[in-house]
Amino acid sequence: MNQLQPNEALSQALRAELVSRVQKASPARRRKRLRLWLGASTVAGIGLAGGVGAAAAGYFVMPGGQEVTSLSKPITGTYEGSATIDLGEPPAGTTGIEMELTCLTPGYLKIGERGGGVGCTSEDLTSGPYSARGIDPLIPGETSITISTGSITRWRITVNYVNQETTDWAINKDGKTYGMENENGAPDLIAVLATNNIRGYVYNTDLEEANGTAAMRTFRSPADALAWQEARGNAPVSIPVYDVDGKTVVGEFVIGGGNRQMVESPPSATQ
Repeated sequence: MNQLQPNEALSQALRAELVSRVQKASPARRRKRLRLWLGASTVAGIGLAGGVGAAAAGYFVMPGGQEVTSLSKPITGTYEGSATIDLGEPPAGTTGIEMELTCLTPGYLKIGERGGGVGCTSEDLTSGPYSARGIDPLIPGETSITISTGSITRWRITVNYVNQETTDWAINKDGKTYGMENENGAPDLIAVLATNNIRGYVYNTDLEEANGTAAMRTFRSPADALAWQEARGNAPVSIPVYDVDGKTVVGEFVIGGGNRQMVESPPSATQ
């Protein structure tokens, strides 16, 4: 019997349905719109360790994460309305453009023609300027970046060229890989933040059972996916969090039930 492979159309149908349900269940007034970095850039997950800032500053980089090296002096400026920032020629080895965009007044900051940007409301700015940070891949021939926005929107940018490389997963004494998910897939043990705020690892197999990835491989139609979702409901599912040895339990990781726990993700956007 051939093993059924996940179908992309089915995956999209399931994803669209689940996103729709989450949006209906979430109060719109509580949705923050600033820390969105959409389009060509890679979106970082919540609770990353060894992310863009840490790597660039020379701190520990989680195995499988992105090691980022700054290749140019940062350019900083404050603007009102749309503006184009001249970056100069990229140094050899440049793979991306690192940006920190800060809203000084409510508005939306569109990043060039990449199809993404950063936005914030008056509520977001109640405690002061609000920033988002990320790395966009370098486009061949690109020597400037244009930020488009409303004529009275004030904002600040810090931007520089970087080299970004994905590090290898580490291997524990039992030969199991551990670290962060990235473009190469997932290690045996995936870095997470437990409910007790201890950083540890969950088995990829446990995570796939809990989040529905394993079940999705058995779906033969969108109806199967929705039936699984109905049966699963919103009840939270808890899985153990281990030390790097994959044996010593240090906490638990909860999926579902409105939980917003943190899975370490390939970094490119941080607060």
